[in-house]
Amino acid sequence: MTEALPEDVAAAMAAADRRAYFEQRLFIRSPFGLWTTALLIFAVLMGLFALAWLASGRPALVASDPHVYAGTILRLAVWFALMITVILAMQRYARVKDAEDLPRYVPVLRGGWDSVRTELAPRHVTLILPTAIGFVGGAAMSYLLFAARGRDNLLAYPAMLAWFAFVTTTLAMMAARGVALTRGGSRGMRATIEDKLIIDLLRIDRLSVIGRSATRPALIWFTVSAVILLLFIGGAFTPMNVLFLAGCAAMGTWVFVGTMAHVHRRIKHAKTEELERVRCEIDAVRAQAASDALAAAKLQGLLAYETRVSDAQEWPFDQSTLVRFGASALILTIPWFGQAIAAAVVEHL
Repeated sequence: MTEALPEDVAAAMAAADRRAYFEQRLFIRSPFGLWTTALLIFAVLMGLFALAWLASGRPALVASDPHVYAGTILRLAVWFALMITVILAMQRYARVKDAEDLPRYVPVLRGGWDSVRTELAPRHVTLILPTAIGFVGGAAMSYLLFAARGRDNLLAYPAMLAWFAFVTTTLAMMAARGVALTRGGSRGMRATIEDKLIIDLLRIDRLSVIGRSATRPALIWFTVSAVILLLFIGGAFTPMNVLFLAGCAAMGTWVFVGTMAHVHRRIKHAKTEELERVRCEIDAVRAQAASDALAAAKLQGLLAYETRVSDAQEWPFDQSTLVRFGASALILTIPWFGQAIAAAVVEHL
């Protein structure tokens, strides 16, 4: 059972949430739960698209060029709404789960709850520049995808053009902000590991909480990657598919492995120092063991302790953490499995 947060810590977390970036406040101020709010966001986005489509005179929703958007405009609209919803929901999910794990950090950080308050509270990340970069990039993509002169544009349908420009720009801004937030979170975690982490070689299992925390950013990347890959199902396994798959999988893996490797280095360093200290004691006692019963008993204890330290695991995760990470990575296969199943059902019917 998860330990309850002290009242002052819970109040501080709630206050931090109220001051959090927009993506978090959207859920905090919602009167509904996380997943209900996510469904409502998706419904609102698709509802606005339906209004734009009706206002445009119900145009045909098929792109004239089969290589553009990989299908229908309607499918692309669903993809944009789904992507925005998934990013928002997964960011909030990770934040909620991180808050639930805060009590498990108390025994592994110097300063206990004081360190939890100062080191693991949501860190302030400047988002003005990433938001501006995302806005510029999104506006440029909106023009190139939907307004540039050519066979496939939405210039004849201003309402639909406005909707697609809005979701494209929003998605670009969210992506840029997400990169900044991920980098800020990684820097904060590395600083905490370097300055505050307690390495108890006889209780390495306590550090598995860091592994669980590291799986959540990876889960966000893998889930968003799976939604990105939905754009490419239904066709050949092109180099673009491979590029997206490799890049997204690498990013999700890097987020997890980078944190784990940093803790691994700290554990290995602590283990080397402790073994050297114990072996020096063993050398000092060994010469007396043959003639002193107390020295012999101490030697046996030191040898047993040396074995325990030598056998201590050097990676801060347990089996359940590996299962979580593996399950997150498997999310990338969902688009292709889903397509194969759907194709089989259609073929047999």
